Amino acid sequence: MIDRYRHAYTITASDMAADYTLTPTAMLMYAQDCFARMMTLCHVAAFDVIKDRRMWVITEYTADIQPATAFWSEEIVVELWVSELTSLRIYADFRILLSGGRQVASGAFQMNILSTETHRLEATDFLQGRFAVVPEMMTPSHKKQRFPKPATPLAQMEHRVTRLDLDFNGHMGNRGYVDIALLTLPDEGLRGQRLARMSVHWLRESHLGDTLRCTVSQADGDTGSYLHTLADAAGTPVCEVLTRWVPASPTPDIAEVLTRLP
Repeated sequence: MIDRYRHAYTITASDMAADYTLTPTAMLMYAQDCFARMMTLCHVAAFDVIKDRRMWVITEYTADIQPATAFWSEEIVVELWVSELTSLRIYADFRILLSGGRQVASGAFQMNILSTETHRLEATDFLQGRFAVVPEMMTPSHKKQRFPKPATPLAQMEHRVTRLDLDFNGHMGNRGYVDIALLTLPDEGLRGQRLARMSVHWLRESHLGDTLRCTVSQADGDTGSYLHTLADAAGTPVCEVLTRWVPASPTPDIAEVLTRLP
């Protein structure tokens, strides 16, 4: 029975940010992909549970991000394990490591099983015995995140959901919300800063043609923390993102980058 799963990935150019770090959405993608691969080995992946009119959804995610450069064509390893299984929720913890063992990010996320017919939560009893649960490796980051109330807006933007935003479930993919949230932050506020922590709470689905408005405000008076609230046309929140930013190290010179490429 699998208790900890590891998978190696090769960094692509689109995974790198301008400061030669992994983008936040790439980290989320790798963590989710690793979970999907583990569930495939346990015979409860998306294409397994759909036969019983069930689907996987991610509802919460938290990542602590280290200031580690990650270059194109380098290898990273994702380690992932299930640390808690309740009657309705599955908590997975993860680490993203460079090939030399240096940590890029760590965190946890919450998965749920939904009925494709009612979109209500399904019991997780059918997952019992499919994989090992290792509570001794639980991280404190998957305690329920309490998001602050929105304050005076610092910036806003609208996004209309297009075909490019949709995933195989037919609604907006979860990484799209993160991209919109980060894009709403004014560029001048990010100079010399790096993202150190991100928490995401997905609340509702968005579909083709929906208009989303993202509003960014300072979180609890902390000049380095921001609350990003994405709401639908009726003003109902569909996703909340809490980010914390800290001073960044100097970006490596391009000559250093080129010497590291094979």
